[in-house]
Amino acid sequence: MSTNEKEEIVPKTTIRVYGGKKETVGESVNQTLGLRDDQYYSTWISLGVMKRFAFLFEGGVESAGSIGGLVLMFIVLVITLLFFALWQFVVFFLVIAVLTLLSGGAAAKFLRATYITTPLDNIDVVKIQEFVKIQVREGHFVRVDEDPRIEGKDDTIHRISQATKIFKNGIQFSLVVATIFLIVQVLYWFMNHHWITGSHPITGESEILILVAFGIFFLAGVLAMDLGVLLRRRIANSLQRPLE
Repeated sequence: MSTNEKEEIVPKTTIRVYGGKKETVGESVNQTLGLRDDQYYSTWISLGVMKRFAFLFEGGVESAGSIGGLVLMFIVLVITLLFFALWQFVVFFLVIAVLTLLSGGAAAKFLRATYITTPLDNIDVVKIQEFVKIQVREGHFVRVDEDPRIEGKDDTIHRISQATKIFKNGIQFSLVVATIFLIVQVLYWFMNHHWITGSHPITGESEILILVAFGIFFLAGVLAMDLGVLLRRRIANSLQRPLE
């Protein structure tokens, strides 16, 4: 399958909105941007992730070559899906719950995402600016791909895109840290037959160092996330401030 064909199956996301109900954001997409329902989608799992599972399945079928290879491919696919589901429910939702508490509820917006796949060239710049400002006033995070038509006209889009990027990267970094910590915990248990708690009489000191290191990295993600939250609030306040 060529790169162009893959891009058609996995449409490029040009505008991302985090937060808000599907109906509310969708109504703004329809009315403000003038887009159809098939030009955006709302989900807590990126469409790109699901499509890549489809690529894995399609590629496995094409390269199986025999019944045995096909069975092996299905086993690999099932194991991959099981690990993904385990990660979603054990790591993803747990971390998001913790981050939600540490961000005053803002991290929960990461679960409600709307992805617009229409090329920016097909949308009027004024409509994009108005849409972004509406979403920011509603308390949502918005990220828009770079567009030469927008640069220099209104820095609101650039500022909110940067704030959203910091917010998202902070959450994703915390998720990566938590995932690695889970893997380390499991491997440590298989090798030492106990978890990393820092209370073991022999390995306690080294375990404490491990816990502190992961804690610092996790905190770095939290700080980045909270910085994005603060930046978004400043932008929202500036939009609601009356013009002098």
